[in-house]
Amino acid sequence: MDSLRIHFLTNSIKEAGTYFRFHNLAVGLVKLGQQVTVFSCDPESYSSHREELRDGVLYRIVPSFRGKTYFSDASHPLNALRRCFVDYPVCDIAHLFQPFLAPAFSWQWVLPQKAKALFYDWDDLWSDGGLLRKPQSFREYWMSFWISYIERTFPKKANHVTTCSQFLADLAKQRNAKRVSIIHNGFWSFTIPDKKLARESLGLDPQALYLGYMGTESQEIPWCLQALEMNLDRNENLRLALCGSEFRSLKRLSPKVLQRVDFLGLLPPRQTRNFAAALDLGLLPLVDNSFNQSRFPIKYAEYMAAGTPVLCSDIGECARISNDFPWVIKSGKTREQWFEGFEEAVNLITNGQLPQVSLSRVKDILSWDSISKNLLEIYISELNRA
Repeated sequence: MDSLRIHFLTNSIKEAGTYFRFHNLAVGLVKLGQQVTVFSCDPESYSSHREELRDGVLYRIVPSFRGKTYFSDASHPLNALRRCFVDYPVCDIAHLFQPFLAPAFSWQWVLPQKAKALFYDWDDLWSDGGLLRKPQSFREYWMSFWISYIERTFPKKANHVTTCSQFLADLAKQRNAKRVSIIHNGFWSFTIPDKKLARESLGLDPQALYLGYMGTESQEIPWCLQALEMNLDRNENLRLALCGSEFRSLKRLSPKVLQRVDFLGLLPPRQTRNFAAALDLGLLPLVDNSFNQSRFPIKYAEYMAAGTPVLCSDIGECARISNDFPWVIKSGKTREQWFEGFEEAVNLITNGQLPQVSLSRVKDILSWDSISKNLLEIYISELNRA
C-alpha cells in the first residue's frame, strides 16, 4: 500500500500534556514513510497563519482569536469556525485528539467529506469524575458543556476510537464506539547516561539512594514527602529528588525532611533523561479515582527508558501492564499502601534485590517506534473495511 495521508486535528501547539502524545505519534508515522500533517492552533492571538516543520512533521497553524474573557482558546466559537475554513486536502485518516470544540467542530462537519476514516483519540477523562470541576463562570460552563458533549457523543461518531487505557476503551464501547484500540504513551530510545555523570550534571549527591518524581504538583506529592519522612532513619543516604513546576508542599516540610530533598525545578526535555537515569527508583503515586484510572502517564515509560525501576500505585493502565514488568513495584490503592510500598522499595534497593529493567522488553511494548507501527496497522485495517 502507498503511504497514507493522515491529518491530526489538535487543540494547541503548546508543548505540554497531550502534545507529547500526538507529536510523537506523528513523528513515528513519518519515520514509517507516512504523510502526516498536524492542523492546530497557536494560543497566541498575535501570531500568524503559518506552516512549521517540527521533527520532520508538517504543522499547519492558525492563531487564536482575541477576546478570551468569555471563551478559552479550546472552546472559542470563532476558533472553531476559523478552523472550518482551513484548506484540508483529501486524506485517508482524520484523527482528532482531545474533546475540545475548536478542532472538533471541523472534524465533525468538514472532515467527513475529506477523509476515508474518522478517528477520535481519548487520552484523558475530563467529564464524569475526571478533570472538570463544578463551573463557576460562563466561560467554565461553556467549556464544560462542549467537553462533556464531545466525550459523550464522539466515540459513536468515529469510525475508530483510540484510547490510552482499558478504562477509556471500555467507556468508549459503552458509548457505542464501533471499534476501539488501546494506544499507549511511550518513549524514544536514547543512550542512557552513566548514573554518576547524570547526578553530577544535576548537582545531586553521588552516594545517595535516590527516589524521584518528575512532573507537576499533584495531590499525591505529600505521599512521597511523608513516606520520605517515615524512612529517614531507615537509611541515612535516602534522598528524594523532584523536578517540575513549583511544589508548594515543600513549604510545609520540617527542616529535617527538607534537607533530604533535592528540588531541581523545571528541566528541559533532555535533562529529564539525566534526571531519570540519576534515580534508583522512579515514583508514580496515584489516587484511586476515575481520572487516574483513565490515563497513562508518560513518565511511567520515561523512567524505564532510562533503565530505572518504578514504584507505582496499583491503579489504572500502569498497574494493568505492570504485570509484565517485574521491576515495577505495585504499592496498592491507598496512601497507607503507598507507604508500605515505599518502605519495601527502600529495603529492596538497600539489599540489592530490586530486579533490573529489561530495556528490550520495555521497547517491545512502550517505544514510540512500536506504538506508531501498531497505530499504522490499525489505520490500514480500518481503511480495508471501507
